[in-house]
Amino acid sequence: MNNKIFINLDKEKTIPKLTPFQGLVDIQKNGRLIVKNSVLENIDTMREDELTYILRTLKSYISPVVTSQYIPSIAQMNILYQLAPEFKVRFKTEKPGGSLIIPISSKEFFEGERIFSKILAQMKPEWTELQKHKYLYNRIAQMLSYDVNTLEHNQYSNVHEKYARNIFTAILKNWGLCASFAAINDYLCYRAGLESQVLSEEEHDYLLIETLEYGDLLTDVTFDSAILKFGMKSRNFGISRKKFVDNGHKLDETEASDYDIGEVSEEIIEQLDRQTGYLTDFGGEYTDKYISDIGNNLERINNFEKAENLFERIRKIKYVGRPSTYDFETIIKFILLQSKDREFANKIVVYTFASDNTPKLPRQIAVEINESDNSKRIKYYEVEDGVGIKEADKREKTEHIQKI
Repeated sequence: MNNKIFINLDKEKTIPKLTPFQGLVDIQKNGRLIVKNSVLENIDTMREDELTYILRTLKSYISPVVTSQYIPSIAQMNILYQLAPEFKVRFKTEKPGGSLIIPISSKEFFEGERIFSKILAQMKPEWTELQKHKYLYNRIAQMLSYDVNTLEHNQYSNVHEKYARNIFTAILKNWGLCASFAAINDYLCYRAGLESQVLSEEEHDYLLIETLEYGDLLTDVTFDSAILKFGMKSRNFGISRKKFVDNGHKLDETEASDYDIGEVSEEIIEQLDRQTGYLTDFGGEYTDKYISDIGNNLERINNFEKAENLFERIRKIKYVGRPSTYDFETIIKFILLQSKDREFANKIVVYTFASDNTPKLPRQIAVEINESDNSKRIKYYEVEDGVGIKEADKREKTEHIQKI
């Protein structure tokens, strides 16, 4: 890329407006403008005609990675899509003041934006603030899964880390970390005109939301992302400060001490889930008791036959959204924990692992079944969008096994 270009002045001898080249040296000399080190910055603050002019006349002299203070408008990204589809944009996923993230193309932006727009379009304008917050909370949990690939030191972890930290590619690829869960929730609140703030512990992010009805509330969609795909009660929305800490959060590492934290009763949360349609998808009732009972009365001779019966039942569980193998693993472990047949439950080990299809979800689940005679068998399962959990053949590269 050239770091110096010459632009002819117009007929009135005026200098074209080049405000995107922030902090650079512009010199008028002999009827020309000299622009050094041409980098396109802060495109979200530009007029559309100005961005169009620059991309049409100066594109070959501009770095293919442009910057933005915050998420650009759809109109600005459409100009990039039409005139410079090869360019990528580096912008912040949180409201002004957040951290910069990896750059993405305009194509990736619009693919993610379609999902966000669909979520927002299903929100009813007559809903209260609290109803809107709970609706977004449920929908994010159903559309995004926690990706433990980024925690495993295998050859694909950097790929997953890259996409997990961008809200548009995270929602598109169906995997994310706590940072992307919190940032997506924060962004959709911003788009819906709701007040929210990301709270950051040393190793975890979640959201504080503001409501007229109950004041400031703590929410953590990451911790509820698995169970809300299967119709269970949320455990981390609008609960007390003490219960939030008991659930594994470290509020003393955040700014939460500056706020009076409100609390929403279980009865009100159930009303919210009915009013916003969450429970409609599951026959009108929470599925906690139904799922808790799946591991009981298996009525088979040995542990292997019981495990086969158990997974036949698990295949029939209704779900909404895009569960991953990690979501199914979470539900399976919950079922085993609730099982009254403790001898059977204690003889099963369930874990997801990295295999040859790790660059994309779904991942694979391994189920180790131990018999009373100490013999052991392993069955493999995987998850496919629209199909759910199904049996699978053993995959390669199981040396990356990590029990969670």
